[in-house]
Formats: sequence, structure tokens, C-alpha cells
Amino acid sequence: MPKKPFRPQHLDLRHKTYFALLTIPKDVQHIIGKTRFFKTTGTGDVKIAQAKADLFVIKWKAEIAKARQNTDDPIINSALELNKMSKSTPWHMLQDVIDEETDRLRDETGDFVADAFNLIATGKAKVLDTFIHAWEQHQFDRGLVAKNISQMKSDLSLLTEYIPTTEMVSNENCDAWINLIAQTNNYKSSSVIRIIAACNNFYRYLQDVSVFPSDAPSPFKVPKTYKQSKKANAKVINKRSSWIPFSKTEVEELYAHAHSKGDHQLADLIEIAAYTGARIEEICSMKTNFINMSEMTFQITDAKTTAGNRIVPLHSKLAKTITGLLDEATNSYLFSELTENKYGDRSNAIGKRFGHLKKNLGHSRQHVFHSIRKTFTTELERAGAAENVAADIVGHEKQTMTYGLYSGGASIKQKRDAVEKVNFKFAQSKTSPPQSHKTGTKKIAQKNASKKTTKTVAKKSDTNAKKPRVTAKKKVT
Repeated sequence: MPKKPFRPQHLDLRHKTYFALLTIPKDVQHIIGKTRFFKTTGTGDVKIAQAKADLFVIKWKAEIAKARQNTDDPIINSALELNKMSKSTPWHMLQDVIDEETDRLRDETGDFVADAFNLIATGKAKVLDTFIHAWEQHQFDRGLVAKNISQMKSDLSLLTEYIPTTEMVSNENCDAWINLIAQTNNYKSSSVIRIIAACNNFYRYLQDVSVFPSDAPSPFKVPKTYKQSKKANAKVINKRSSWIPFSKTEVEELYAHAHSKGDHQLADLIEIAAYTGARIEEICSMKTNFINMSEMTFQITDAKTTAGNRIVPLHSKLAKTITGLLDEATNSYLFSELTENKYGDRSNAIGKRFGHLKKNLGHSRQHVFHSIRKTFTTELERAGAAENVAADIVGHEKQTMTYGLYSGGASIKQKRDAVEKVNFKFAQSKTSPPQSHKTGTKKIAQKNASKKTTKTVAKKSDTNAKKPRVTAKKKVT
């Protein structure tokens, strides 16, 4: 078979000297700042010039790829592109470019960045960031909540910023990293624990896809200074307190205070939580077609756990409130005026209003909306309700073999008898206006706007009051 004739590529002969050149694609010309790469080879020998041009072109293509990447780490992108080129470019040529770039980075940025670049470019290490998208999809497939996945992804960005490659994931590096970011950002123990949990989740995924050995212990551990414990005698610096229940009187005060502030929507939410023990999102996302007023029950179908999906009897004292909300609903939701946040949660805004409300009444950080659920459970216990019946009402797993595994659960009558034993003295504030179930965010905003309008009108009235005297004076003149 005849030998193919030598045809120079990316070369331009000028004044007996060859220049290497490469046209830059239009989509990145504005990023790189020119239309083509152009560099002298310093020789008139076409074969020597071609060898040099090939090296230049490899570096230029890496720079083009780097410009196309939407990332803050062009060094890693450059290394990834060089690694891709190893499949189509003679290794000895590529090795020269990698060694040259590694030496440059070592001089300019130090050993850490240079070593990371070299490990990625030579294929000895993988970039952690390249696994994030697949890990994220895996979490969605598992059924994790979007808000939690988003938080974990944010925490993982802290990891990949300092430890970019699989080769650098070691006990020593991970310990140094978590202590550094915790001290630099003044993180509390709860934040450190959350970040480490996200990293361990990611590490287990990488083990599942064979990036790390399945039997290798995780290098991500919470430093001793940030460990927490609920136990009073635990030998840790940070003692963690659980949410604590409100007393009956405190729940009644919260309800009355919401009415006195004109937030009747929040008052309705508090009342329903107090008589059902339902979680805030369970109530806010409750749909009207899952409420049966003839049987006085409602159904929860999208709870946190399997046990959370349940049918709950409505307390007789909720009849008026629920009926009012149903009559005034403008969409498929019981609390129709609430809107979803970016994660699809409907309780976010009203939950913040509750936070301001309980803070104004002097309650601690351990008192949250979930505390009302604990109050309801406390009242069930004090009323003598059987624990298995209470668990079915609030949607808790039953731990015993007989009831937890074999029983079909308590009957509606058993649950209703228990719920009816709970009693609150909910009364509107004497100074509050007549109740409207629709009063919520919109009406509060309208009230504030009304106040501003009143002030503006008052100012205009004052100004106008002065004008007639001036006009009268002119007329006399």
C-alpha cells in the first residue's frame, strides 16, 4: 500500500518561517478575545514545524474547551480536556504539554493545584464534580425531597472547591478541610454535622458506582469539637436540645394572638394542628377532595413516611373552621391562598409568620410549629389514649412486632374517641374583627398598604389645609 503524502496542517509559511495557526470557533471568540491562535515555530523545516505546531494546537484546543465550560475552575477543565485528547493524540506529544503545564502551575500556584492538574490530565484521578449530576439524579430516584437535595449539593460544593479529585479524598485531607471551613465560616456544630452527612451520602454513592472500594471506611468524620448529643452526661461540648411542646395555655395564647394581629389564616392553622397533630406541610398541602365532612375525616397521602399516610378523624370543634375554609376555597387546596416555594412547599411563608408570632410571645428556639404536634400527643397521653391508637393518629411507626407488623391499625371510631378527649379553649381576642378564613398574606399586605395610604392622605390634607390661606391673601390683594 503506497505511503500517504505528507500534508502539513495548521501551518502558514511567512518569510521562510512556518507559523502555527488555529481558527477559534465563533462561539468562544468573545471569551478568548481573538479570532485565531497564531505562533511562530521558529523554523523553515516543514516537518520540524509540524511537530511544534501539533503541540501548540493541543494546548489551544484545551483553551477553547476551557472557554466553553461554564465553571469557575478552568484548570480542572483544561486537565479534563487533555485527558480526553489522550484517546486520539500520541501520548509522547501529550505528555510534553502536560509536563510543561504542570511545571507552570507549580511555579505560579504551588504543589497542590499542580498535582491535581497532573493527576486529572494523566487519568490517575477522577474529578469529583463530574459525579455530582448523576449523584443528584440518584437522590431524586430514591425519593428524597428536592429541598434536602439542594442543601446537600450546596454542601458538596464546599468539598469539591478544596478537594477536587478522588485521589485527594483521604482521612488527613478531609479532616483538615472540615476544620478549615468550619473555623473560616464560623459554622455551628449543626452546620458541620449537616455538611459531613452530605459528604458521607456522596461517598456511599461513589462506592456504589465503584469509584471507591465498597468496604473502605468513610474519611468524613465530625470533629470532636463539633459533635452533639442529647444525653445530659455525654462527654461532648455541644449538647443538643429537642423541640419542646407548648403547654395547652400557650397554644391557646398563640391562637388568640394570631387573631389579635388579624392573621386569621394562621389562627386556623394553629387550631387544626392542635386538634389533629398533623405536621405543618401536611395541613398546608391538604386538598379539599381528601376531606370528608359527612364522615368528619381527612386523609393524608403524601407524608414523610409510610406510616404518615393515614386517615385522621376531625375533632367536632373543627367542624365550623373546616367548613368555612371549604366554602371559601378558590382552588383544590383547603388553604387556597398559600403559594408554593421553589421546592413545592406551601408552608414556607406561613411558617415564618408563626416564627415571628411565637417570638413576639417570648418563646424559645426550641419552640417551633412542630411543638404543637407534641402538645397534641401529650394531651392524648394525659387523656389515657392507648399508645398504638395515638401512633395511628399522628402517623408514627409502631415498634412492636404484633401491632407494628401484623395489625391493620386502629379503627376510625377508636381514633375518634381518643381525639375527642383533647380539648382547647380557643377564643378570639375581644379586640379582633369578625373572623374571615381568607385573611392571610394578602390581607395583611392590604392592611399595611392601607396604613401607608392613610399617612399619605393625611400629609396631603395638611398641605392642602395651608394652601387656602395663601390663595385668600392673593385674592384680597
